Amino acid sequence: MLDLEDFKEIVEIVSIPFLVCKPVEEEGQTVDFEVIYVNKAYAEKISSVNQLGKKLSAFVTKIAQDVDWLEKGIETLRTGRNMEATYYSVITNGWLHATFTPTKERYIILTLTDITQDKKNEEQLRRQNQRLATLTDEISKSREDLQKQLDNIQDLNEELRFTAYHDFLTGLNNKQKLKADFKELVNGLKKGKGFGVILLDLDNMKIINDSEGHNAGDEVICRAAAILKRFQKQNIQCYHFGGDEFVVVVKNIANRDAVLNVGDVMLETFNEQGIDFSGGIAICPEDSRDFDEILKFADMAMYDVKRRGKNDLEFFQSVMHDKFMQRLNIQNKMTGALETNQFQLYYQPQFEVKTNKLRGFEALLRWHDDDLGWINPEQFVPIAEETRLVVEIGDWVLDTAMRTLANWVAKYQFDGIMSVNVSPVQLKKPDFIFNLAEKVKNYGINPKNLEVEITEGVLIDDKEGTVKLLQQIRDMGIGISLDDFGTGYSSLSYLQILPITTLKIDKSFISNIAKNGVNANITDSIISMVTKMGLDTIAEGVENPEQLQILSDINCKNIQGFLKGKPMPEHRCAAVLSGDLSAMLTIDSEE
Repeated sequence: MLDLEDFKEIVEIVSIPFLVCKPVEEEGQTVDFEVIYVNKAYAEKISSVNQLGKKLSAFVTKIAQDVDWLEKGIETLRTGRNMEATYYSVITNGWLHATFTPTKERYIILTLTDITQDKKNEEQLRRQNQRLATLTDEISKSREDLQKQLDNIQDLNEELRFTAYHDFLTGLNNKQKLKADFKELVNGLKKGKGFGVILLDLDNMKIINDSEGHNAGDEVICRAAAILKRFQKQNIQCYHFGGDEFVVVVKNIANRDAVLNVGDVMLETFNEQGIDFSGGIAICPEDSRDFDEILKFADMAMYDVKRRGKNDLEFFQSVMHDKFMQRLNIQNKMTGALETNQFQLYYQPQFEVKTNKLRGFEALLRWHDDDLGWINPEQFVPIAEETRLVVEIGDWVLDTAMRTLANWVAKYQFDGIMSVNVSPVQLKKPDFIFNLAEKVKNYGINPKNLEVEITEGVLIDDKEGTVKLLQQIRDMGIGISLDDFGTGYSSLSYLQILPITTLKIDKSFISNIAKNGVNANITDSIISMVTKMGLDTIAEGVENPEQLQILSDINCKNIQGFLKGKPMPEHRCAAVLSGDLSAMLTIDSEE
């Protein structure tokens, strides 16, 4: 029988590296292994990690990091079965096959067999088989391959067609598909039949994108698309036109009401899901047979809904086209109006009710065009805001009004207020505060003589940011007047957060204040409330002595209107500034 030394001699000459590990236990659980023996082959082959007496976890990752050594050793002890793993070792620069073998004494023997050559042979055989298979396929399946290529081309064409006609974000058909379907529908029109086109524009998307981010905006768009998909059937097709706009085509209609009924149900469904939209409807062939015209007409109707308050539907009417062309003409002319000095500032005086003393003037923008004549501010100001031309025009208004104020102070020792309207678009320009301060400094104006006039619209996009901006204006010593008070649904709440100094009561309250006791009571309540808040009050649109008397009785501090003075150009203000108040009553507001 062989003795221990014989066994050791046999083990040492074994060419396969192996090591013997003893389990390390804590609280009855095996947590690691201690290396208690490595043979000569291991010491020679893996000499750099010869860790006799060390724990297995301390060095095995140097052999290979992607083998769960401890787990396999523990599993070997638990099951009493061999565990195996094949890995690439950077240390040996070759492939090794590890075998974990349990012993009766609860040791494990870790054997590391070099299988690099086997791996090379295996790879070589795989490549040979692959080349043989490829060659066989090329010979025996050339016809099948050709058919497959043709099928792939057909599938690719279908995929390209789908991509070309579908919107990636919503999964709906896109504008290109709409155009193709429109052409097909027009060519297939039958007598007495037509189809309706509804252009939907989701309301308030700019607010959502600005306040919550574009991902939130995309989520709303996808929710809208999901609703529209529920309506799709043979006679109703829905398309994502782009951005926050969708188009719904209602086919084979006998009358206009059929389209409106579909639109009304859609609007109700959208509202139930917390989404509002404005929709314009155009009918083919009644309104047009042209794709671009139908969409333009539907867009005009949709724009009219937006203008009237949003979240509704409206049919296109020919008068909308006339208004659109008029608006386009005004927009085109406005671009060069500033450069050609077509804009003018008129000044309407404001007076204290009790003393008839001149409080100051409101600077009012006027525009006279050689072709169109005098253009109403209610027509061109909204266009200027939409096109952002109001920024450039508003800067000119501020500069002109402040230059005029400086001249009046120097020439007439004027100590009243110059009130200047500022658009929400203009106010939120990043350098507005800087430019305002520069103008005050350059013209040497006392800030107490300047008043910035705003409307509730400044709070629509960013209430908190706007309040901070207005507070900066107040900190400069400039007054802030809130115009059109009483026309907005949340006016009272705005009074609590806006740092205003003056409240202007809208002329809609004043016009019937003598005939309608309710208006008088409302105005009385407003004046009483804001006076207690320390705010100045101005009533707009005062046109007769009866209105003036009622305003005096309810302690309105200031008035503005034709009764006391019409808007006038700068050169006509000399009489007022000199004390001749009667001269104002004969001046036309537009000369």
